[in-house]
Amino acid sequence: MASLINVSLTTAEAATTHSEPSGNDSAACATTASPDFGIDLAGGDWRFRTGDDLAWAAADYSDAAWDSWTVPDNWGQSTELSTYDGYAWYRKTFTLPERPEGIADSSIIAALGLIDDADETFLNGQPIGETGSFPPAFDSTWEVPREYYPPDGLLHWGATNVLAVRMYDGTGGGGFYKGPIGLYSKAHLRNLSGPTGTAASAPQLAHACAVLRQQHQAVAAGSIGRYAATLDHDFFHQGDTAARRTADVRRMMAGKMNVVLHDDQAEVLVDAQGRLIVDTIRSWVSADGAVLSPPHREFLYIDPHRRVELGDHSRFFRDTYQSAAMHQRVEFNVYLPPGYTRTTARRFPTVYMLHGYNGSNIEWEARDMDTIMDDLITEKNIAQSIVIFPDGASGWWIDSSAGSYNSMVVKELVPLVDRAYRTIPDRDHRGISGVSMGGQGAFTIGLKNPNLFSSIASHMGALSLPPLAGTAEEQAANVPLEPLTLVNSMSSRQLRRHTYYFDGGSSDDFGFGQAAIQMGTELTSKGITYDYQGGSGRHEDAYWVPKLDRSFALHSKQFRAHPVCRTHEPRRPNPAYSWP
Repeated sequence: MASLINVSLTTAEAATTHSEPSGNDSAACATTASPDFGIDLAGGDWRFRTGDDLAWAAADYSDAAWDSWTVPDNWGQSTELSTYDGYAWYRKTFTLPERPEGIADSSIIAALGLIDDADETFLNGQPIGETGSFPPAFDSTWEVPREYYPPDGLLHWGATNVLAVRMYDGTGGGGFYKGPIGLYSKAHLRNLSGPTGTAASAPQLAHACAVLRQQHQAVAAGSIGRYAATLDHDFFHQGDTAARRTADVRRMMAGKMNVVLHDDQAEVLVDAQGRLIVDTIRSWVSADGAVLSPPHREFLYIDPHRRVELGDHSRFFRDTYQSAAMHQRVEFNVYLPPGYTRTTARRFPTVYMLHGYNGSNIEWEARDMDTIMDDLITEKNIAQSIVIFPDGASGWWIDSSAGSYNSMVVKELVPLVDRAYRTIPDRDHRGISGVSMGGQGAFTIGLKNPNLFSSIASHMGALSLPPLAGTAEEQAANVPLEPLTLVNSMSSRQLRRHTYYFDGGSSDDFGFGQAAIQMGTELTSKGITYDYQGGSGRHEDAYWVPKLDRSFALHSKQFRAHPVCRTHEPRRPNPAYSWP
């Protein structure tokens, strides 16, 4: 049965709301009246079956003949499903308590954790969200946390509810493999993972709303200057400086008669340093209804004494740009080392990290890559480096009819990152790493672009395979790009332009451990030194993640072999706040 986690609302919170004009209309600007409410749906009492029929979404469908099930589950560890790829459905019948005071349906988030690979979710027979794509346009999104927002009137308080999840696994594991799974208020999700604090007072709430109002009105009026005035001079938010954020807003507003900035379900809390944190669902739309930036949950940090937004000063975040190579806006993740946000002039080397098949830039968030990198710097003396995580889908990091992923990295991302971030923009301070498909991509991109990259690292890489993207004709034409073949075709002089690390387990599911041994033999025959790790292990994170210290040690050695003079760091006043 469903587990009621907590329902609590203080008198002060319940009394605190503030209304301000939002865009062109009037609405409740924000509130602190968010009960810590949660219904945990993980555990037993689920129903499960393989196959696919949209009739199974209906709230009144009888699933009595289905298998009893427990979530989270992991098909890869199941004797029944370890080799199954295809559709499956999960259903959960549960009872909600009577509606708690201060809770609207729209303030509840249906959190489904991580699902492998794609899903479509229904609550009481109505669709509430989907992530990824089903065949024939299959798109794996195993690494994307599911958070869906039920509309008002959909939840049955004090009565029975039915959650139905249609799921498709294209390769590998499958199923719900990580929580949280349940219905939660934003306050409860913050307590699970996010900024915490105390309820804002009425004056603090009014102060935060004044900043939001200034931003909304500036955007509605088309005034870039007025919007820029709401950003602190040290503003830094998800990679944006004040100048870059202002340029992004100018780009969104270009050619539009009117743009509206929305902040929905905003809640204000006060952190331990007194900063005001606005937990909001923020979106940007044009007057004709076109979505310029879709609704997404965001934490805005407001100075409690001045009407300016400070930014979150995050060092691990998603960035985007409009890609000419891909003909769309694309994402990439960025890790900044600790020294980056503590300085304003210092420049850093860069490592490009390429994911594997059916992956994306977001998978590094699921691995807590920022924590891993911080630990490597602190405990293993790895050089402080910017790490870039592009999104290569399943395109094998080449240009083909499946997408121009090579051009995206080489011709667009590298120069863009050098412009947007304080990199040391030369080959001696730029390395490339990859995992599985990405390990192959690191070799092909690195070897083909010696003017850009000086160190190459591959974790359980597909070194014995050509790129398997595009049409049959394209794949045949790309056979020379198999890393073993490519290395064999190059001279010792050409190969000495790079340094190399690679690994592969003796029980690798695709034989890439043997491919790593072959790569070592090939390089040795040409007199090229390299760092190699073998050992037992399958094609999984448990094998390669503990070896990141060796691959980043290779990059660090290369970077440190080419010292650069540090730019004089201008004297700055002591910051008013500390950041992670």
